[in-house]
Amino acid sequence: MKPGYTDLLFEMSHTLCQAVLEREPDLAQRVHELDGEVNKILRRLGFFVVSLVLGELSNKVTLEAKEKGLTIHRAKRIKYSSLFGVVEILSPYLRNKNTSSGARPVKEQLGIEHGDISIAVQRAMSDFGAEESFGQAARRFQEHYGWTMNRAKARRDVEKTAVLAQEYVEKRLDATSGDYLQPVATRPGIEQILVELDGSHIRTGKKVVIEKVELTPKRRLPKYQRQIDWREVRVGLARPLQELKNRTYVAQMGKYPEVVRHLVSAAIVQGMSVRTQVIAVADGGNGLREALQQQFPRMTFILDRPHLKQHLYAGAEAIGLTGSARHSWVSNKLQLIDLGLVNLAIWQLGNYQGQGIKRITNLSQYLQRFSDAVSYEKFISLGLPIGSGEVESAHRYIPQKRLKIPGATWHPDTINPMLALRIIRAND
Repeated sequence: MKPGYTDLLFEMSHTLCQAVLEREPDLAQRVHELDGEVNKILRRLGFFVVSLVLGELSNKVTLEAKEKGLTIHRAKRIKYSSLFGVVEILSPYLRNKNTSSGARPVKEQLGIEHGDISIAVQRAMSDFGAEESFGQAARRFQEHYGWTMNRAKARRDVEKTAVLAQEYVEKRLDATSGDYLQPVATRPGIEQILVELDGSHIRTGKKVVIEKVELTPKRRLPKYQRQIDWREVRVGLARPLQELKNRTYVAQMGKYPEVVRHLVSAAIVQGMSVRTQVIAVADGGNGLREALQQQFPRMTFILDRPHLKQHLYAGAEAIGLTGSARHSWVSNKLQLIDLGLVNLAIWQLGNYQGQGIKRITNLSQYLQRFSDAVSYEKFISLGLPIGSGEVESAHRYIPQKRLKIPGATWHPDTINPMLALRIIRAND
């Protein structure tokens, strides 16, 4: 809206001030309640102003339609949710009997249909719904704005906004490819960039018809049951190597190539060019390193040391070691690996015979596969990270804080849109 309401607001403020002083004689005894009471008045004022303005606009576009030879055929009142409450607006249907043409000016000119919500309501509800359960989001909305939106409508509106958020994130990331292809002379980019990628599992559920078809007692409809599954959500980040707080996040439930494509776009946003050296820290998930190498040509891969340590402890447990013996065995292998003697550690594991040989053989093959990605002393000396703790922390406050609340089960189709809402907030 245009500026220039200061004089009017000043005049209205004086009028309200006098009214409050006249109608609240005991205000001096409850002065700490003043701002709350004024807030209620301003909410009601906002409601009346919005109602009157929308009513006038409805009348205006209806008159414009009448001037074109249309007459009101039927009129109904529709409900529109504003930040101050649900407003009813007259939305007539007009037609010309001679030409059989018709118009709905409130819908066509103002863009308002029954059940619509304002941008401000959409933003507020999506902010609450991106952080808390839909029921809690509806309660928070009521606390902040003084009117009730039921849980079902809150869910529909948040999920609708989430789909738009996903489209926005996709378009924004896709738009970066042109920047990457610019000549180095035009866009030199940064020297080094860090990327990390890690996954966690989210509980999902789909309704499926029970194999032995049963019908509901009253409506005789097929009975459904919820099929529960756990799906992996992958979170990645990109940042300049020396800038700890300047991160761009991505998150998606999808296969590695698609998630890495988003991570490449995030790296370009952070300044990656064709000459940038990429440092990638991740675990040894099947296909992860290969997907990163395919889309980050100038990449040094570092196997996340805490994940390797977990594998070593699992190996020690498999051969029957406990307590200090288990810890000593793991420390010995880690020391060899840290010092760059990974081939010696592989040889020791490969020649092991005894209890848990299958697990130790797998561990040997795992180390062989990542033998060039575990020179931790060397990486530390170059100032490179050896753990993916940053992205693991991001899991806690991007997907898990919302998608893993107690009792939550998500339809698979809703996960990526909700992740997009979370990502937009994390990247603000």
